[in-house]
Amino acid sequence: MKRLLGICIFLQIAFILLYLTGILPTLNAYAGAILCLTIGCASFLISLYLAGKKYSLGISFGAFIFSLFIICLTIFIYFLPEAGIPPEIPLFD
Repeated sequence: MKRLLGICIFLQIAFILLYLTGILPTLNAYAGAILCLTIGCASFLISLYLAGKKYSLGISFGAFIFSLFIICLTIFIYFLPEAGIPPEIPLFD
């Protein structure tokens, strides 16, 4: 259980570093979206499993909320239009 929590937190820290260091804009839009969604979904599933097993509930729920934030931010950045600018990855043409 402790190892899963460490993996979950590592994934979330990796997302923060990708976002803050400016590596994401240099990636292809599809590669960046897939990478961020993979990180978000993996940490979401791990934190949901840990919360279900009632392992460190405070940290598990915090990781759960942050992984939801990662998924929502990825959807906002890559898939939604903003102020008349088309999205990076158009879902419907």
